[in-house]
Amino acid sequence: MSHKRKILRGSASNLARVALSALLSLVLPPLLVHRLQPAEYGAWVLILQISGYINLLELGLQTAIAKFVAEYDASGDGQAAARILSSSFAILCASALVGAAAIGVIAWQVPQIFHQMPTHLYLGVRVGILLIGWSTAFSLPFGAFLAAFTGLQRYGFPTALAMLNRALSAAGIAGLLLAHSNLIWLAFWLAIVNVTTALGQLFGWMKFARKSVGFSFRLVERASVLQLVQYGGVLSIWSIAGLFISGLDMVIVGHYDFKNTAYFGIATSATNFMVLLISSLFGPLLPAVSSLQGGGATERIGKIVINSTRYCALLLCLIGLPLGLGAYPLLGLWVGREYAIRSELFLQLLVFGNALRQLGYPYSVAVIATGKQHLATLAGVAEAVVNIAVSIYLVQRIGSAGVAIGTIVGAFVSVGLHLYVSMRWTQSTISISRRSFVIEGLLRPLSCVIPALLVLPLLRVSGPARVNFLVILACALMTVGVAWFSGLTSKERLDFKAALHRLVY
Repeated sequence: MSHKRKILRGSASNLARVALSALLSLVLPPLLVHRLQPAEYGAWVLILQISGYINLLELGLQTAIAKFVAEYDASGDGQAAARILSSSFAILCASALVGAAAIGVIAWQVPQIFHQMPTHLYLGVRVGILLIGWSTAFSLPFGAFLAAFTGLQRYGFPTALAMLNRALSAAGIAGLLLAHSNLIWLAFWLAIVNVTTALGQLFGWMKFARKSVGFSFRLVERASVLQLVQYGGVLSIWSIAGLFISGLDMVIVGHYDFKNTAYFGIATSATNFMVLLISSLFGPLLPAVSSLQGGGATERIGKIVINSTRYCALLLCLIGLPLGLGAYPLLGLWVGREYAIRSELFLQLLVFGNALRQLGYPYSVAVIATGKQHLATLAGVAEAVVNIAVSIYLVQRIGSAGVAIGTIVGAFVSVGLHLYVSMRWTQSTISISRRSFVIEGLLRPLSCVIPALLVLPLLRVSGPARVNFLVILACALMTVGVAWFSGLTSKERLDFKAALHRLVY
């Protein structure tokens, strides 16, 4: 099977997962905001955010497993792949213990961290953090088995398991909300689903991947541990940078401006759909590019990066423009007028900032796949420092909107440094013309925002003002037209028509 078909198959599997996540994301937030008070919903968002920090202790090992398993599978070295999987599991067990202890400390310090939170919520937040945080820590090592599927470029079981996890989580939460349960019961259900999913990952490996990638504690060896630590060490820096870029946003808002936590959380949920879609569609680039190494394919990898960036920019425009321009009416239909009024500005700022930073996502995946992530670390670290500094400075002066502005400023720093520094340093493994990257990968697809800019003065998109839907419809049609003729090549248009014809007939 060709690399293009493998990437497309992986993207299709991830797209099915995203489709279910999007469906559940449309259903759950309205139920949450109508069944919980704004303070309670804000507390729930913080519970999920803090518990998710455990995943940072994954230390980039799932990415490392996918990369090395892809390489060893391509070369037929199953024993080396088994040593990688076994050593990764052992490292993640140690990380899980550290994470469990950290969660205990954070839960203890909840009143100090969120001093603006109503005191009657402290118990629920503490117990919720412990339940979801500890179950996430338990699940951490088992993620190694799922990463092996990514390395083998087998996406069926991971997709099915992820969809089952989301369906069970959503169904349980919906049922508990309808039964008027509190935050503790919601957290208890998610903890059960986390543990069950972790055991399901082990079962899936035993049934579908055991013959391709073995596992045994006897295969844990020093050389493999050092190999993983060396590769994952820089990715850990990327993960920590990611924490400062977006992972601390909710905590900063909760600490400095708790009254807006629920509204900022709704805007974040809407924005996360866009980010999740991009990461799911372009994540399969990692094993595909990894398997290309060693054959002098630097120019081919560079071409893949430019084309992937072009597709990424097109998707960001086609998703981000409706979210940004139609923020108020969309939020109004989704979660109601009060949340729409309070969340509109947050959503517009977050959509712009996250769309800008996601423009560099395909390049970042290629850098990781080629093992040169240390050469592109400067961009991530600089973005993190700028983001967190601007966010903390502005949130104390203009409120939660300052945190979203911090995301925008950091995104400009990240894209600029990748373009002017990282791409120059990674030229030996990703042969890419920065001029072609800018013109073909960025400017060409971004031209589809021109119609929106032209009609922007006619659109009254802020506050509860009336929206001229005819203008929006005309703008949408022009945007799609420009994306079709400018963002795609003639061959891609023919391929798309052929694929659509096969799908229909």
